[in-house]
Amino acid sequence: MKLKNIVLAGIAVLSLVTLAAPTVYARRDSHNVQTDHNDMIRSSQLAKEGYVFRLDGMDKADGGLWSQPFGQNKRDLTSIKTIHKIIKNHVNFKIYRVWHYKNGMQYKVTSRSGQYRGWIDDHFIYNKYSLDKQLQPIIYQERKVVGSINTKYPFTTNYQAADLKAYRNDLTKAGEEANQLTGNKKPIALKSVRQVKGYIKHHNDNLIPTLLWQRVK
Repeated sequence: MKLKNIVLAGIAVLSLVTLAAPTVYARRDSHNVQTDHNDMIRSSQLAKEGYVFRLDGMDKADGGLWSQPFGQNKRDLTSIKTIHKIIKNHVNFKIYRVWHYKNGMQYKVTSRSGQYRGWIDDHFIYNKYSLDKQLQPIIYQERKVVGSINTKYPFTTNYQAADLKAYRNDLTKAGEEANQLTGNKKPIALKSVRQVKGYIKHHNDNLIPTLLWQRVK
């Protein structure tokens, strides 16, 4: 299981991105959660993303779809053969439940058909649009901003004026790139930029776009 503060490496997709990007902290709240509980607010937020998530990096002992979240009894794991099939066929999933436990997090996911369903560790899932070539310039700018904030200002929003100006400039560039997109890529990119703007203001990890979630290989 992962520790509470997960560090995402700089480049989300090595096969598609050649630009180096700074480190980004991932999908967790900044404080340790000491008791097991469902996070209904975060569950609602992620459910609105729809069927855009895919599974990956699940050749590990704890990789798979569990029948119950961590800490519950009778946790049966989907067979590794089925998991490989899911990954190979690029099955899309929706996240609709978030489970916190001490220093960890799991998501409950379902495929569109409902054939595949269960709990998964948070580091075995990614947003499929994070691989989209057209979105890479936007993702790069966002990683640059979020990585710098988490390095320089891990527990505060009292930014130096020069840094705040740089963050806003980077997001202006990202917004310009997003506005040049067409089809469904444009609203996805613009939403992601808005989330990072919110992250600058509130420093809430729930505002880090799922486009920045890293694949585990």
